[in-house]
Amino acid sequence: MPMLLIVTFLLLFYALYTAQNAIVRYKASVTTERAAFNWGHAGSEFGTGAYADGRYDGLYWRLTDDALLQGLFGWQADESADTLGYPDTEDPGERLTLRKLYPAAEALGTNWRGSIGYERGALSREIRTSAADPGELSPLASLRGSAVASAEASSPVTEPAEWLRTFDLARYYTARAAGQSGGSKPYLDKAGAILSRKSG
Repeated sequence: MPMLLIVTFLLLFYALYTAQNAIVRYKASVTTERAAFNWGHAGSEFGTGAYADGRYDGLYWRLTDDALLQGLFGWQADESADTLGYPDTEDPGERLTLRKLYPAAEALGTNWRGSIGYERGALSREIRTSAADPGELSPLASLRGSAVASAEASSPVTEPAEWLRTFDLARYYTARAAGQSGGSKPYLDKAGAILSRKSG
């Protein structure tokens, strides 16, 4: 009888662990997708995506956050700066990418710990989230080694119009630089300096 009771409790704990894992995975996925959906407007309401009329992000902010243009103009990307940890989320300051991630970190940080980040490549950009429930079922942990419910989620940032605009800008400057008598590098350095000032 005691063995049957122990097995019953272990099965109950395992069911609770599985349910908590599903909750963490669902919440992490939904929060990641909302962050990706709201990416075009830093001031949008996190739950609905609504934003105040006439309130937009600067026209050139993406220039320093797109690897396609960074490679063209020789800019260095600060990848480590585009991640926020929670629940002890630091103030994002003036960096726009971190301000866009901040509402998602706050939403997850009310119950769990982890991080949310923005990863960019030459042709793709995505939001990546890791979340874990700090609580642990001790009886189950003694059998499994760990009983922390955790999950990871990712969602692509899709802005078709902005992607085409960036691609056309890169194509334009590549063609112009190729026709410069003094070489392409001085021309791209000069153009990059002008665009960098506009994106600030």
